[in-house]
Amino acid sequence: KDEEGYMTNNSKNIIHYIKDNVAYIILNNPKKLNGINFEMWLNIGKILEEYEINKSVRCIVLKGEGSKAFSAGADISEFDDNRSRLEEVKKYDNASKTSMRLLQQMSIPTIAMIDGYCIGGGLATALSCDLRLASEKSSFAIPAAKLGLAYDYAGIKRLREIVGPSNAKYIFYTARQFTADEAFEMGLINGLFKESEFEKNISNIINNICENAPLTISSAKMSIDANPNNDIEYKNCIEAEQVCFASNDYQEGRQAFKEKRKPKFNGN
Repeated sequence: KDEEGYMTNNSKNIIHYIKDNVAYIILNNPKKLNGINFEMWLNIGKILEEYEINKSVRCIVLKGEGSKAFSAGADISEFDDNRSRLEEVKKYDNASKTSMRLLQQMSIPTIAMIDGYCIGGGLATALSCDLRLASEKSSFAIPAAKLGLAYDYAGIKRLREIVGPSNAKYIFYTARQFTADEAFEMGLINGLFKESEFEKNISNIINNICENAPLTISSAKMSIDANPNNDIEYKNCIEAEQVCFASNDYQEGRQAFKEKRKPKFNGN
């Protein structure tokens, strides 16, 4: 347990714990600006699978250790070993893609809490979250064109969906660092806060999410992310709507509204 009495799990550069129904996943590699190595990708995937089935979790927050970086991308110390041989490259890329896909598919709301550098694979990870909230000193970049490497197709499409095709091209073509103000204007981040008020504002947003009905949020997320041309996904969305209307939380919401009090949702 940590000093506040909450269960904390450490697994080589990843710290994760649950506090007040919020699951925190911390990239703990500050000496390398929280660069993400192969083992970290594997652990992130395992942790996400655990939290997906944990009914007590209302929100997941992904952040970097310290105040210098969310993540500056891949841990480049592994490049010589893991990216110079084809099989190792495939293993690394598969682990990162699997974890980011899990992050996108979580039924629980996910937030990237960005304080500092958010570069390359770090930005791709943040883009896999539902929301990106940043401090004013944060900066963003995808420097692939400066390194001569190809960027993942799914990652490019995700960026395009968030900022639009013109801004996505601007980010890739220039390969430069963008300020937090520029990122906010492009829609790359959802919230921008002063450093002195960053933690407080993030807490307020998290609390707001956790107080709302989890089944409604899950249903909304499913519908927003679903492919409208996919009949199976459409059917799943309709079923999720029906679950909401048949839930105890729906009854609680109506009763609380009548009684002019704050509802207490349990996710069932």
